[in-house]
Amino acid sequence: MLSAMMFSSPNPVRLAEALLFQSSGPVSRTTLARTLGDDVEIARILSEVTIRTEGLGFELVAVGDGWMFRTAPDLAEALRGILEKPPERLPRAVLEVLLLIAARQPVTRPEIESFRDAALSQKTLTLLQEKGLIRSVGRKPVPGQPQLWATTETFLVTYGLRSLAELDPLLEGLRGPL
Repeated sequence: MLSAMMFSSPNPVRLAEALLFQSSGPVSRTTLARTLGDDVEIARILSEVTIRTEGLGFELVAVGDGWMFRTAPDLAEALRGILEKPPERLPRAVLEVLLLIAARQPVTRPEIESFRDAALSQKTLTLLQEKGLIRSVGRKPVPGQPQLWATTETFLVTYGLRSLAELDPLLEGLRGPL
């Protein structure tokens, strides 16, 4: 009997839970399929995980191109006080630049400066890049070939977003011609 247990394949719901638990970021559909097998219905497995974790101190959420466990919203405030280091707040000007990049990506530094009608310090772009919130996605094929900037999956994870579409109401005034 012991040998039968050792060679049987693991329960796909439990395996998905273990994979989600051990991951530090979102787990993609591709990773789930590779782990669970191509014949497994990913949507059904994720639905089972959601049901099994209902009412616990964490929940399954869709973020970016994948899924991850997050602290239950009703417990987040209680835990915030005991975290070793509170999350660092970005200065308002930096947040403004981040939102402009999210709204207009891919966007160049001169385009951001034009929209803001203010100079943009390299320090701001470097800070956002170091935090993993933006990345260079190439160069614009114009004279001088300025770098193009776009948000990252870390941006989506940090702000709890499934996609940039969730920001549409906030970003509407930031889109349009320069």
